[in-house]
Amino acid sequence: MRKILCLIMVFLYALLWIATRDPVGAFLSLLVLVLGAALLMAVLVYLIANAPAWSRALGGVSREEHLKQLQARGEALLLDYEVIAALTVEDLGTSCLIHFLDIGESRILCLYGQEYYEFEPIEDDPEFNQPRRFPTRTFSLLLHRKKNKVLNVYPGDAVLEPAVCDPIKTPDNLNALGFKLKDGEVVTGTNLAAIEKVLNAST
Repeated sequence: MRKILCLIMVFLYALLWIATRDPVGAFLSLLVLVLGAALLMAVLVYLIANAPAWSRALGGVSREEHLKQLQARGEALLLDYEVIAALTVEDLGTSCLIHFLDIGESRILCLYGQEYYEFEPIEDDPEFNQPRRFPTRTFSLLLHRKKNKVLNVYPGDAVLEPAVCDPIKTPDNLNALGFKLKDGEVVTGTNLAAIEKVLNAST
């Protein structure tokens, strides 16, 4: 695939050079074309990814109603968890928040995504200040059965203050502990102390 793309780039550059008779101008034109194509692709991916939500909104179906429909049809599964302790870290590479939750029996539940920032405490904005809302001692996780994707998180009442590690630039070192950093994954045979040690070595 890379070879094909390289050949296409070379071919386009040659055409632009012939058309403009200016190697620098041809290169700049090619650069503009590549950036434009990348932007168009990003827009198309975004539109395709969000098309189901927009179609539901146009049909007057709220997100909450849609999730209830998935549960009623058996397409989504609601899982209840009890949390013993929690560890939280920011992934600077993806601007995501990672929660490592000890759910007992040497099992760690990993919640990974930007949406988890909405539960974080806000203390520097009087208009939007809020206390920490997650993690909590008990909570529920709604999973799509077929896609094994986290659809929603329902926090409990008793907020659990997590241990916090410094932000990391790359979570690759966690692979050795069995983490793929997939939202909703459960890894067995490890603990928060081992995770914290790896995270501290990554900063």
